[in-house]
Amino acid sequence: MRRLYVVATVVLFFVLLQWTGVYAGLTPILAAVPWWIFFVLAAIGYCGYRVWFHMNEDQKLDRVHIEEEGKVYMKRMEDEKERRNQASGE
Repeated sequence: MRRLYVVATVVLFFVLLQWTGVYAGLTPILAAVPWWIFFVLAAIGYCGYRVWFHMNEDQKLDRVHIEEEGKVYMKRMEDEKERRNQASGE
């Protein structure tokens, strides 16, 4: 679904450029740039997106791991408290 929004935004951007006439001024500039430059720029953008995506995934996994470790720690604290209460009550 997110890809659909990105594609729709890019298409809308180019349509607005065409309607406002800005695109007509950019055409000679874009025509002078070698075609492989566009692929390089697209690859850089894609790599940046993937880095951002995996960074967010890694942060989610870190949060889950920290939460699990916190539960283990709290369980140990409760067990120790129970043990001390039993030892002092005897």
